[in-house]
This record gives sequence, C-alpha cells and structure tokens, in this order.
Amino acid sequence: MSKNGADLIVDTLIKNGVKHVFQLPGGKLGPLLMALKKREKEIEVITVRHEQNAGFMAQGIGRLTDRPGVVMTTSGPGALNLVTSLATATSDGDPVLAIAGQVPQTKLHTPYPQNPNIAGVMNDATLTKYAKEIQATDTLADEVANAYFASIDGNPGAVFMDIPGNILLDQTETEGLAFLKLADQLGNTVMENEIISEVAAKIKKANRPIILIGARADTKEAATAIQDFVTKTQIPVVETFQATGLLTKEFDKNYIGRVGLFNNLPGDEAVYNSDLVITLGLNLVEYWASAWNNDDKIIIDFDTTIDHLDEAFIPETLVLGNIAKNLQSLTEIIETSTISEDWQGTIAILQEKLAAKKAIPAKTSENSLHPLEIVNSLQNILDANPNTTVVMDGGSHEVWMGSYLKVYQPKHFLMSDGQQTLGVGLPWAISSALVRPNEKILSSGGDGSFMFSAQELATVAHYNLNIVQLIWVDKEYNMVEFQQELDYDGQEEGVDIDYIDYKKMAESFGIKAVRATNKQALDAALTEAYASNEPMVIEIWEDNSQNIHLRDKVDMKKI
Repeated sequence: MSKNGADLIVDTLIKNGVKHVFQLPGGKLGPLLMALKKREKEIEVITVRHEQNAGFMAQGIGRLTDRPGVVMTTSGPGALNLVTSLATATSDGDPVLAIAGQVPQTKLHTPYPQNPNIAGVMNDATLTKYAKEIQATDTLADEVANAYFASIDGNPGAVFMDIPGNILLDQTETEGLAFLKLADQLGNTVMENEIISEVAAKIKKANRPIILIGARADTKEAATAIQDFVTKTQIPVVETFQATGLLTKEFDKNYIGRVGLFNNLPGDEAVYNSDLVITLGLNLVEYWASAWNNDDKIIIDFDTTIDHLDEAFIPETLVLGNIAKNLQSLTEIIETSTISEDWQGTIAILQEKLAAKKAIPAKTSENSLHPLEIVNSLQNILDANPNTTVVMDGGSHEVWMGSYLKVYQPKHFLMSDGQQTLGVGLPWAISSALVRPNEKILSSGGDGSFMFSAQELATVAHYNLNIVQLIWVDKEYNMVEFQQELDYDGQEEGVDIDYIDYKKMAESFGIKAVRATNKQALDAALTEAYASNEPMVIEIWEDNSQNIHLRDKVDMKKI
C-alpha cells in the first residue's frame, strides 16, 4: 500500500518497539504528527513545553531501556533547542534518536524562515554520533535503521536526522524495517579463554585489588555478574555516581561508596590505595583517569568499547564485549578467595569514614534542613519503598545525594556525570514515570536547576504522573557560589536568585504541594506523597552553610 515518507518512519519506529515520541508541535513537523495520529493505538505522542526538555525525556528513555528514546521537532529554533539535550545524551552515553522536520529541499540553504543548516550544526562528535540531512523518501527506513544502530553501538549517544518536508510527504512503496532482533545481538561478543585466564592470574597476584563500576555496566545482567564475582573474590567495590545500584544490601560489607567529581570521598581514597583496578564499563567522563592513577596502577578494563586512552589510562588487559558474560566467565575460573588482612583493615577504616561523613550533625538549624537531614529522610523512605526511581538534577543537592544516598537496583539512580546539565531532573522523571508507571519517581532539584524545566509541571499534571518533585530552596546558585568563594578569596558574584513560592506555583498547575522547613515536616510530606499515586511537589528549605565543604580537599596517603 502506498504511503508517504512520514508514514514509513512511524511504521519503522513501531516495528522496533518504540512506545513514546516526545515532541513540541511546529509546522514542519506536521507530516510526522499526522502519521503518528494514524497509529495512535500503537505509539503515544507526549506533548511537552520546550524542545530541550523533550530531548531530555528521550534521553531518559535511552538511559532506562538501553534503546534510543525518540524526540521530534520542527525546523529552525525547534531543532536548535535540542543541542543541549543531545550533547548531554552523547556525553553521558545514552541513546537518543532525534528527528526534525525541515523546509522543502528547494528552500534549503536559502533566505527562508526557520532554515538554518541544522544537520551542519549537529554534525559534531561532541553533540551527536551521527547527523544527516536525508535526501530521498525511499531510503527513510534504511536511514532510521542506520541512525538507530549508530546510537547504540560502542559508547551510546544521540543521533540526528533532518528531513525536508517534501521527503516526508512524497509517496513510497517501501516497507518499514524491523531490526530489533539484530540490535539485541549487538555487544554480545565474549573474549577467548586465554584472555580471561590472564585476568584471573593478575588478580591473584594483586595485594590490593578494587572494582570500579561505571555507567556502561549499569544493567541487570551486569549487576548479577558483579554480585557473583564479588561473592567469590570478596574484592571491594566503588562506583561512579552514574553507576549506582548494582549491589544489593548484602554487599554493604564490600562497598566503599562512590568516586568522582571532587575526588574527596572515601571511595576515591580506596582507589588511591589500590594496586590493581578492575574497571567495569567506565566512561572516563565519569571519573577521569588522571584523578586516580598517578602511580601506574595495573588496570584491567571490562567494557563494550575502547574508551579514551592517555598516559593515565592504558589498560594492561582489555576485556572487550559483553561485560556481564565476560565477567561471568572470569567468575567461573577464578579461585574462591578472601582479600588480605592488610587490605581488609584499610577498607574498614574507609568504611568508617564514609559512615561518619553521612551522619547528621548534632546541631542543625531550626528553620531549615541540613542536607544530611534531607538525605536521611530520603534514605528512610527509599528503604521502606525500594521500588523507587531516583532522579537528580544538577547542583549541590546532587552532590549530597550522589555521595550518600543508596539504592539497590540498576538504573534506579539517574544523574548526569557528563555535561552535568541543569534542567535534566524533571524531564527524566517524566520519562521514568512513563516507563515505570507502577513505581514512585522521586525527582530532586535545587531552586536554581528546577527552574530550567519547571514548565514541565504542566506535562506532569496533564498525564497525571506518579512523581514526587523535591525542590531544595536556598535562593542561590550555590554549587557555583561556594566554588567562587573557594577560588576567589571568599568573593562571589551573580549567584543570588529570588525566592519563588514553589508551593503556589505547583498548585497553579493543579499539583498537590507542601513546604517543609524541618525534618519532621519533610518526613510527613514524604509519607503523604507515597500514600498516593498522584504527583506532588515538596518545597524544602535547605541550610546550605556546609555546602562549601563538599569540595574539601583530602590528603591522599597510603593507609
């Protein structure tokens, strides 16, 4: 049956399991929206309030499913508004398929409205892995397939297709392609036994081995393999902020916390004190090697791709392919063991230090909450409700939560280690709620970062999503403020922001909201939020006086 180019694209998306398309309407997007309307029982169109947020929502789908989230925009400013979200997805390693409607080919690169060279803008490796202006209707299914695979191959990231209006409207006899089974086979390779045996021998010789988990290992299959490996070897574990949740509570005895960002946590000290580092799916943007390898440590790298190599990161052995399968092969042949008493003693010291750092101070403010009080309240509600997806926006609140809040499931702790972009929190929460409708989504933002995407409360209300949005209020861009004070002799500039009544703002969207200025009120608000499947906003007044210590330097020394 004859169809137009837009129909062909939508048919291909549906045949490959795409359930949601995020979009903000525009004239050049019309053919695609009409094609989606014909198939509305098979694919849902999510209408948002800003294209950047639509891109973040697609990134959230990519993060949670390991398959590209799909965003569509109109030409000109609509597509240009995707730049930040696509750069964030590529940096963080999340697959996204972005499609823009464009002016007709006869008007390309002429003085015509909404007609910048979008493919040219997007064709930068730091923004996308693939960007192309499509030239023919009959090739559209092929182009979607190639863009799709580019987004998930190696280190995942964003891809972009710019499609002129006449290409979308022209008729074609071509059928949509189904390639999902082939995509499921990607990255399933395993290393030969000789390499696995070599790794086992090197681990046996090490005195102070450590496991460093990164974002590309954040899957259920890898979590199972890691747990089996740790059970057999008892090697201690640290994780990047973006790779949290791969160990269950029973492995707390092996866990030393998180690493990265300011390089001043007990986990960072553990890596410093090690002599062999087993990296699992480490995206170096999460934890750049020069921060932890200045003494030529032995590195064994399990990964799906070869990451950036430099003088601080040249793995002695590269175990390339499926992380879970390769690690399981290692577990099968490695000897059951325990770590040395010396290394056990060091780990115990660092675990005690981690517990002390997350303890609530004896004296706190009466009219605002210490960040560790907030973390404690959140930990309590998560322990009681483990099927919660935690989503964090950028800012100092993210450092507190990223350093000390624990979850025990893969892909249930979302944050940006790459671009560290402000505004990702609420959009990611929206896509999480769509993927996991039976889970509570706990979204956290500061009063600075939240306002980047606050308009999407309208989207939350419209779709009645099961989201609790926390807003940490301190009336400053505090993450920047305390670093200015440290770098410029106590001076700060341009970081103060006015207070907005966030409770009233949320209520104006038709969303229940409460304000918490002490821990008792916060605990009560969280209990109320979890008793309902309705969205809720909790405005938290934060005492940020201790945030400056988030960047305290640690005197790295051998323990």
